[in-house]
Amino acid sequence: MPLNDIPDLTDLDYDAQNFKDLADSDFGMELWKFMKRSDNLVRMETATYLDRAAVEPLAPGLLRIFGPEVAQDRIKQMIGHMARQIMDAMGFTIDRQGLRITRESMFTTATRYTSEDLKRDRSMAISPEQRKVWLEKTADSSFNRWIAAQVNRDDGSLDLDSLYAVAKKYGVAKEYRHLNPGQQRMTIGLALRARVPSTEYETI
Repeated sequence: MPLNDIPDLTDLDYDAQNFKDLADSDFGMELWKFMKRSDNLVRMETATYLDRAAVEPLAPGLLRIFGPEVAQDRIKQMIGHMARQIMDAMGFTIDRQGLRITRESMFTTATRYTSEDLKRDRSMAISPEQRKVWLEKTADSSFNRWIAAQVNRDDGSLDLDSLYAVAKKYGVAKEYRHLNPGQQRMTIGLALRARVPSTEYETI
């Protein structure tokens, strides 16, 4: 498939299977929309033609939009599960699973898909420390710094009471206590991003 012939996957439904609890949440639905955006389809297809894992170029956008909690293992597994259905819809098949990501990324391993043009292997090593620094730097947007300053304790841990207080201040009344703390932070952060004026955090 040529890179300029990206399909419209707006109506593609996600078969969540074992990820139904996350997929049915507000966060899960927003994540599926993010994955199907035309610019992200281009990124995944381009990565495939460059012999890289499809999800690799999505990492910076995922961190900027959803915050560092998106790097939780189960969420990354769901991202990979979503990517597989999207790549299948675009006509790709699995080439190699468990491919090690050798560049700085929130992903450590991911799936590479086949193309007729590229079947090359690359082997560059990156240390866990380098990956951690990259993840923190990429997730360090002005919005993420703004919310962290209000909901994180001095030791960096999440204070859920403060999170819900900030949410209430900006009209986000729904609670997500059935999710783990990181998922609650991510889901509420997503709702706040749509409500909080950028003037309140863009200079931070």
